[in-house]
Amino acid sequence: MNKQEFLAALRNGLSGLPQADIEERVEFYSEMIADRMEEGLSEEEAVSAIGEVEEIIGQTVTDIPLAKIAKERISPKNA
Repeated sequence: MNKQEFLAALRNGLSGLPQADIEERVEFYSEMIADRMEEGLSEEEAVSAIGEVEEIIGQTVTDIPLAKIAKERISPKNA
């Protein structure tokens, strides 16, 4: 899996979370992949070294308080 595929899968897996949290996590992992590539790993090696995207999604969902997710979903959107 390359960086673009990984970040797309991450974004898709986090789609029910508050947008700010999604962007924060995507940026974090994007930078992590870039750092590993700067250390000499190939793009695929850097992505692989981070771990399975499904595990990262699960951990991220666990880390975000349920109240924050609920507030995001029920708050009215300003158009």
